[in-house]
Amino acid sequence: MEEAKAAGQLCSIGVSNMTPKFYREFIPQFKTKPAVNQMEFNPFFQQKELRKLMEADDVKLEAWYPLGHGDAKLLQQPEIVRLAEKYGKNTGQIILRFEYQEGVVTLPKSTNEGRIKGNIDLFNFALTEAEMNTLRALDTGKGAFDPEALGIEQMLRENYVITD
Repeated sequence: MEEAKAAGQLCSIGVSNMTPKFYREFIPQFKTKPAVNQMEFNPFFQQKELRKLMEADDVKLEAWYPLGHGDAKLLQQPEIVRLAEKYGKNTGQIILRFEYQEGVVTLPKSTNEGRIKGNIDLFNFALTEAEMNTLRALDTGKGAFDPEALGIEQMLRENYVITD
């Protein structure tokens, strides 16, 4: 990928599922820093340690499961419901606005025209810093997928060898 970028065949390189552990180990070996790391991100799983590492390298986080994969617990979270009522939005819009204000790239998937329109109707309001802090406090540090689960590291090491 780095050779293709150097040859002008690519504009940028991205990675996915780089946990803090993998990020520290593999990214310093690359000549070209990735432009983006796609990881699970939502108010319940905010990837704070990883985001600090990525920020130092100007690597953007692209949210996978930005709405918690439709998790009713997230979408019905009282703090999020209150904000939705305050701003006249739905809970998904509050979550996406939070992620936007956090600087996270979000590409929520939908085939429903109404949801697609709602997902882009985020720019006529802003959450206050106190509201952002309320949503930041929802972080559990756990996601739907654990990239450090047994077997994942072995698969990465066997299939993605990094050499000089």
